[in-house]
Order: sequence, then C-alpha cells, then structure tokens
Amino acid sequence: MPSKNPFEQIRLDAERGSTTKSYQWYMAQIRKLGLNTRKPRDVMRSSIGEMVSTVRWGDMYLFMYDPKLKRQLPVYDKFPLVMPFRIVPGGFYGLNLHYLPPLLRMRLLGKLLNLSNEKQLSETTRIRMNWDILKSVARFPEVRPCVKRYLTPYVRSRFLRVNPEDWKATIMLPIETFIGQEKSEVYEDSKSYISDIT
Repeated sequence: MPSKNPFEQIRLDAERGSTTKSYQWYMAQIRKLGLNTRKPRDVMRSSIGEMVSTVRWGDMYLFMYDPKLKRQLPVYDKFPLVMPFRIVPGGFYGLNLHYLPPLLRMRLLGKLLNLSNEKQLSETTRIRMNWDILKSVARFPEVRPCVKRYLTPYVRSRFLRVNPEDWKATIMLPIETFIGQEKSEVYEDSKSYISDIT
C-alpha cells in the first residue's frame, strides 16, 4: 500500500496566502519534513503520483533508467525527473530537471508553467511544450543541459507520474543519482553551458 503523500502539508501551506512561495521556502519545508535524504525507492513507493506504463508530453515523471550506451556517457542519471516534450518510436525526448541545481530548476519550472493549460495546478495540468518553443535560447536558456533522449527498453521501472500540485516540491528533492560525475560537477557543467549560450 502506498505511503501517505509526503508533500500534502507543503501543498496546503503553499496555497495559504496570496504570495508565491520562494525557492528558500520550499527547501525549508523539505528539510523540516526530513525529506532531503529520501531514497529513490522511497519516493517511488510514496503517493506523490500514480504509477503508469507510458509517458505523455507535458507531464512530469520519475523512473529508474539504465542507458544503452552508458559506458560511452561521461555522466547519466539513474533516477531521472523528466518532463517529456516529444514522443518518438522506441522512446521519448524530455527535460531531465536533475541536471540543474535546485534554484535553476525552480526558475525553469516557473517559465514552463506559463505554458500550462491551466492557471492553477491541478491533476489535469499539462505543459504545452515542444522543441519549437523550448529551443529559444533567449527565453529558455536553462533547457539546453536538460534535453535527453530516453529509450523505452532501458527503463527499469514503471513511471511515477508526479501530481502537478506536487511538482514544485518534487523538483527540490535531492534524489538525482548521477553516475560518472559528482552532482556538483554536473551542476557546474550545466551552469557553464547556460552561460556559454546566453
């Protein structure tokens, strides 16, 4: 039986008042709940979303991944947090938000929410995005280090479709599982890439 949604109280607190909650506020709430050390399998067993067999563009997913060409990759994330934007035969392209440090994740998600089909986050919220929109360097410089292709045969779990109401808290969880580089190196590389293209 799935555990209680660990973000329920964060969601309720965030809805109180008229001001948008800051990056620091979300980080403080996650620390307060003791969620900053959660392991991927704990998150997959929680009820912050529903388990599904396929992905669709505009949603957010967590899953286990073992790349086909992992020995040729300088770094990869075994537990990606991905927002697909293009479904292709045998897999999909998506934005793995784990490649950005948390503050940049929040900045990018804030921009993407401007493309959503609803003003208030609800279970039917989806981001209306495609590569024609995302490739704008001026508008979305944070996108470039996040674009990844995922091959369905190398997905090692079902997909956890994250509740849209919990997107903001989920991106703050330090559950990225990089192989090949330390997290700090990945973040520095991503920030350098963003600086080079802006």
